[in-house]
Amino acid sequence: MPDEADELILKMQHLEAQARAQQDARTKQAGVAGLRTAARRLADESRQELAGAEAALKAAEAKQERARSGGLSPLEAADLLVQGKAEADEAKVRAVKARARLDFALDRMDEAERREWEALQAEARAETHAQLADDPLFKKP
Repeated sequence: MPDEADELILKMQHLEAQARAQQDARTKQAGVAGLRTAARRLADESRQELAGAEAALKAAEAKQERARSGGLSPLEAADLLVQGKAEADEAKVRAVKARARLDFALDRMDEAERREWEALQAEARAETHAQLADDPLFKKP
């Protein structure tokens, strides 16, 4: 009789552990898809912004180069050089911001993958506890 009670207690402990692990898996899995989608969208927007900033930087550098080359009056060259420098500075700032947003998006994707992995581990724990609770050969020594 004490063996049966001990086995029943052990089975209940495994069922309780299974329930906790299943809840843990649901909690970790919640929001992963939304997090991944938002991170991908942010990454795509950041890549486009970065490409635009790099193109603007090249255009600004081309203006500066044209101002340095001969053939323009000194006033026109000075204006073009100042304009090119201002545009280059703005493009550099945009590029830095876009890279930072891209890094953030990649970090969020890593977070989503980590959550998925933790959820998978919790599901495996739940399955193990369910098998231990149902195993008729499992006897406490």
